[in-house]
Amino acid sequence: MAFVELEDGSWINPELVELIYKTQLNTDFWAVSMTNGDPALITDADRAHILKAAGFVRIKKEDRDDN
Repeated sequence: MAFVELEDGSWINPELVELIYKTQLNTDFWAVSMTNGDPALITDADRAHILKAAGFVRIKKEDRDDN
């Protein structure tokens, strides 16, 4: 599985993600629990990229109009 680039420029391996959760309901940030024990804060867009890369969300093919 490929690594996913996060909005802050770091990389994450979706295979090492155990859990994605919100620490507080009123924030825009998510937390990721990794198999090595290191937690990471991610954005909602990062969460979507991780879920797509892991195969949980279908990636929509974009129509390209190169006229």
